[in-house]
Amino acid sequence: MSENPQRGSHGLSPSRRRALFAGLLVIDAVVTLFPPLYWSAGAGRSAAATLLYFIGGSGFVLASILVMYAAEGRQGRQGEVRS
Repeated sequence: MSENPQRGSHGLSPSRRRALFAGLLVIDAVVTLFPPLYWSAGAGRSAAATLLYFIGGSGFVLASILVMYAAEGRQGRQGEVRS
């Protein structure tokens, strides 16, 4: 019996996946590369607060990479050709 890989799947359409990836990459770039965020995180705050910003920003970037990896992997499994 042939299975329909699209039936019952909750995958994103290619255009939504591209939009999700673009949005996450823009947020990642702002969090990691925008100097005023770094300055405001360190200005007049304790070292612990600054460290928390760096750890939180790094954690967010890692989480977004994992989300993109999972979304791409799910799309790859849906598009497999089975013989």
